[in-house]
Amino acid sequence: MPTMPMDETQAGTPRPCVLIVEDSKTAKAMLQKELAEQYILLHAMDGAEAWDMLQENSQIDLVITDINMPRMSGQQLLVKIRTSDAPHIRSLPVIVMTGTDGNADKNLAFLNGANDFVNKPVDGLEIQARVNVHYKLANTIRELEKSKNALAHQATTDPLTGLKNRRSFHELGEQILQAASGGADFSIIHLDIDHFKQVNDVYGHAAGDEVLMAVARQLNHVVRAPDVSGRGGDILARIGGEEFAILLPNTNRLGAAVMAERIRAALEKLTIWISGTCLAVTASLGTANFRGEKVETIRELLNIADRRMYLAKKLGRNRICVNDDGKTNFHG
Repeated sequence: MPTMPMDETQAGTPRPCVLIVEDSKTAKAMLQKELAEQYILLHAMDGAEAWDMLQENSQIDLVITDINMPRMSGQQLLVKIRTSDAPHIRSLPVIVMTGTDGNADKNLAFLNGANDFVNKPVDGLEIQARVNVHYKLANTIRELEKSKNALAHQATTDPLTGLKNRRSFHELGEQILQAASGGADFSIIHLDIDHFKQVNDVYGHAAGDEVLMAVARQLNHVVRAPDVSGRGGDILARIGGEEFAILLPNTNRLGAAVMAERIRAALEKLTIWISGTCLAVTASLGTANFRGEKVETIRELLNIADRRMYLAKKLGRNRICVNDDGKTNFHG
């Protein structure tokens, strides 16, 4: 399959790429003449070849296609583009061309999702104008979508550790809790780094940030990642200064205790060098289980885990607490 050539404008930015789907050499030559100065042009002889190219080349920005072609028509190609599972293909602007009279092809093309329609023989200035308009519009939409996604990421992410933030933790927790109401189990872990204030007081807040980032990395190594389908993973968040919490879908009370102990042991092994000094890190953890506590909100469940976390601190730190009496707990 053809690959997109490396080409840049005088300003140093890559030129947009247009795929021309046309079996007529005359029409292809005319389009190349009118568009080659502003765009990188790729060519396919029919819809089938064009479809293969679209799947292999994510840099294509716009498609110009004839209607009547062998193997796969322009209408069929248009339907495949608009029903593609790939968002970047599905949203491509498509300009349809035809040399036939009447409105049947035009009406069907718009029903199939065409952005524009031109009659053959194509006027040079007209095709330039239409390609420019649709490329700029599509590019603006893509940039707006990127900005929207970036803002959504910022709104739900802790900027220091890259973990979910408190807001996202509560939103996702409520969703999981509602799902658990249908019969699944669900647990939560709340942890606090022991003696963290001393790190900030003695070594400074930059050192404290290093500790927080190291703890976040260690936690990411321990918690269960999503499976290949993207489902089933634990959700890790930084919900306060030195406080972290983990949502544990499909996890009973014992499973939460086992995970909490794994986390405690992993953090106990973590060493961080600050200004030539090796800092040991430990944490106190509390767990709570949706079935065992019979709560109605994620906030109530977190409050129970928080209460047990403080009990673990009271009992000597570097331990987990799974109930309110402190008798059945684990410590290093």
